[in-house]
Formats: sequence, C-alpha cells, structure tokens
Amino acid sequence: MPMRRLQTRAVKTLIAVATVSGLLLAAGCSGDSSDDSDSKKTQGQQIPAEATAIMETDPYTAARWSYLVVDPETDEVIYSNQADTFMFLASQTKHFTVGTVFNDLGVDRKVTTPVYATAAPANGTLTGDLVLVGSGDLALGGRNADQGKFDFATDGIDHVYADALPGAVLAPGNPLAGLDAMAEQVAASGVTRVDGDVLVDPRLWETYDTVEGLVPSIFVNDNLVDIQASPGEPGQPATIQMLPGNGLFTIDNQVTTGAADSDSTLKVAADEANPTLLHVTGSVPAGKTSLTVYRITDASSWARQLFIEALQREGITVASTSKSNNDAALPATGSYQDNLRLASLESAPLGESGGMILATSYNTGANTFVCLLAVEAGSDQCEDGLPAIRDLAAKAGVPASDFVIMDGQGGDPSSATPTAVATWLKWVSDQPWADTFWSGQPILGERGSLSGVGVDSPAKGKVIGKTSTSADVEPGTERLIITTQGLSGYLDVGDGKRLLFVTAVSNAVFPDLPRGVFQVGDDVGMVAAAFQQAQEK
Repeated sequence: MPMRRLQTRAVKTLIAVATVSGLLLAAGCSGDSSDDSDSKKTQGQQIPAEATAIMETDPYTAARWSYLVVDPETDEVIYSNQADTFMFLASQTKHFTVGTVFNDLGVDRKVTTPVYATAAPANGTLTGDLVLVGSGDLALGGRNADQGKFDFATDGIDHVYADALPGAVLAPGNPLAGLDAMAEQVAASGVTRVDGDVLVDPRLWETYDTVEGLVPSIFVNDNLVDIQASPGEPGQPATIQMLPGNGLFTIDNQVTTGAADSDSTLKVAADEANPTLLHVTGSVPAGKTSLTVYRITDASSWARQLFIEALQREGITVASTSKSNNDAALPATGSYQDNLRLASLESAPLGESGGMILATSYNTGANTFVCLLAVEAGSDQCEDGLPAIRDLAAKAGVPASDFVIMDGQGGDPSSATPTAVATWLKWVSDQPWADTFWSGQPILGERGSLSGVGVDSPAKGKVIGKTSTSADVEPGTERLIITTQGLSGYLDVGDGKRLLFVTAVSNAVFPDLPRGVFQVGDDVGMVAAAFQQAQEK
C-alpha cells in the first residue's frame, strides 16, 4: 500500500477517534448564507453567541460552516446555513449504511458460520478436507459475541485504531472463542484426526478493496495481530507479546524502553522477503504498556492457522503442515452437504455489530455491511449492496440529486446536503428499529467517538449523533487540512423533545496535526452543544 494512502488512513482515523468526527462543494462565506459575512443571521433564529464565538476563531477565518436544526414534529427550521449545499459526508454515511442493514436485514438477524467435511469421517479419521466457510461475521465469537454482544473498548481506544492512535487497548472478550467452540463441535462429532487439508472458503463475496483496506468474508480478531509491548527500565529492551498467540507469525523484537514521559513510537512491519516475520521497532515509555497492530492481508490463511490450532487444543491431529490456504482445493460452490456439517457458529445480532460501527466509526464494519447487502441481493460483488442504500434513502424522501454514496464507510466523495441527512434521520425515527439505531450512536461526553468531547458541558449526554471526518496533512508544512468535520443526530432539549441537527465545518487549516486533532472535534461538538443549550426547555 502506498505511503500516502497509509498516511491518509491514519490521519482520518486519528481524528475520528480522538475527537468527534464534507468538503462543501459550493461557495459560502465563513458559514454565513447572507451577503454580510459579519452577520450570523440565517434562516430561522439567530444562532447562539457561543456557537458564533467558535466559528469566528482563527482556524475558521477562511473555512465554511454548514448547519441545520429542525423540529421533526413541526418541520420548523430553527437554525440553517447552507442546508441545501452539498458537503462531503465522510462517516455520516454510516447513518445510511447501518440504517439500511437494520431495515433490510433486521436488527435481530444473525449470520451463521458453518464447518463442513468433504467426506464422511471413518473411525475418527477424516480423509477428506475440513472447510470453514466465511459468513461475514465480524467477530466470530470475539468481542463477547458468544454471549450475544458486540463489545468494544470503552476504557481506552479500541485496538482497531492501534496503529494510528496512542493509548489503544485490546478488544474485549476472547478473540478465539468462536474457533474454540467450532473445534469443540468437530471433536464432539467423533473426529480425532484430519488427514486431508483444513481450508477456509472466503467465496461468499469477492474481497472488497476499500480506502480503509481489504474486506473479506471472514474475520478473526478483526484480522489484526495485536503487538503489545511491556517496558523494562529506561534504555533496556521491552518485552513483546503477540496476541492472539499463533504459529503463523514470528516476531523480531527491536523495541527499547524510553523515559516515562516519552511517547510510544511502536511500529510493526512484515519482512519483505518473509511476510510471516514481523519486525517490531521503536520505543515505549517506561511504566506503561503500549499496543499496536499488524493488519492481516491474507484473511483466509490467518483464520485457517488459528482454526487448526483450535482443533489441536481439542486433541485433534491435523496432518497438513502448510501455513497457507489452498483456494484451488476448495469444493465447488454450493456442493456442501448438510449431513457433513460438523460445526457452526451463530453471530451476535446485526443490531449489536451495527451499534459498534456507529459508536466507534468502524470503517471495515460498515463496508462489511455493504457486502451483506450485496449477498442479500444475490451478488458476490460488494458494490452491488450500494443500490439498496440508495433505494431506501429515496424511499425516505432523500432525492437522488442530494445524496452520493461511494462505499459503506463514507469515502470521498460520498456527499449529501444537510437537509438530506435530516430527512433521513426523521424517517429513521419512525421505523421499528429506531431505538436500536439511536442507542448505537455516540453521546457527547459519554460514549464512542464523542466520549472525550464536552465532558464538563451542561449539554453532556444531550447531544447524540454520528461523527465524520475528512482530512489530510499538507506535504512540506505538516499543516492539518480539515476538508470536513461533521456531526449529525438529535439534540435532547427536555420534556421528551428531540431536535434533529447537522453541523459541519470545511476547509479549516491548523498549524499541525496534534493541535488540529483536539481542537476541531471539540469545536464542532461544542457548536452542537450550544445549539442544544439554546433550545433546552
């Protein structure tokens, strides 16, 4: 993957998680729809002074603000600026992706991952192959999915962002729980030895190549190798632990221990000549465990190796010594026999995994949801899931001219007008799955990608909405360019009343990434908080 692409993914992830998270495609003057750029009078009421003060600070002197606050019961426009102008959606796209899956597949829908033999075992020996068939289950028993949940880290940053953010922690639950459960079922069927091969069948869909990375039909530990470093004394080597432990990768530990107040520079990269050798470099601060991740590029071989090790823990001998999945040996699609199904695993409900996607802005999860929509439509091409999202948006009253979607996560130039987003959210609120949709959203000062914003604000817990980010670093100057930082959802204004809102800023320029990361997310979140406070009963 080119260095520029890696940098872009890391920058966007960093902002989306460390703060709240469209380039507006038409002209505007500092968030003002009038000719008087010093005025904040727009459609509806004049916006609160607290919001104006934020919009007029230095980073936003050449930026544009877009916002809309409406009463869904009366359609009264309370605040509005550039509400009918396109903005890049970025991760606000997940409103549409997750909502469509909830509507078309159902919040209680589960997917089943089966294991088949290609021949009947005899006297405990399987001379045919044992095949684990990918189903699109994002957790495969991990994240406490074996208990019907889809948990994510709430006491730190979830490990899916560990290669972009300091302070990430391991995901909750045992990532191998599903593989262990299926291996136990294989053993219970009487199999004690597999003389054929162990295979993973990933053909539910063609691997989806997205801005975020590859999206296969099988995931174990989010297709990440966790690399956790425990420091020694300053200047001494650090101890490296690879999680989950496996026989596929080996570690070359070059990590040292820095001063207690130093930053972690922990990195991992595969050896060019031997991709199963992971070079772990950098330093970690004394007294503090640090985490990074290696992103799996061959999901089938990864799942296969971990499944073999689960079988071995159950006392099953596996004759194959290969470390890679043999796609050419897979049986014909549709040829699996029900009487040779030796194990299966049921996922957590899609309502649970959708909640994690919304709360943490999990891009790979959102793109997987598009693939599930494609499969529902009878296709193995993930992009064929996008028409379902467009069709449902149209049913909700969103004109096709006001909505563009490129993938599930919101890769540029996915776009919509604030009015289109508010229209969708109003329609969602009347659906039978609305409670599940809203319960998965970030909450100001409390949950997900808004948990660190407005923790001392009187609006804490009263701004509920999806964050979004599109950004990059200017080459040569390292300035952070925010093409969009947005937030949309609802404001709890008391007496059981909710107002729908959308707010975003585009083309803000910050001196460097660290200052931009923390400021822009706080600022957009606190504009929404000012709207909420001004309307609270």
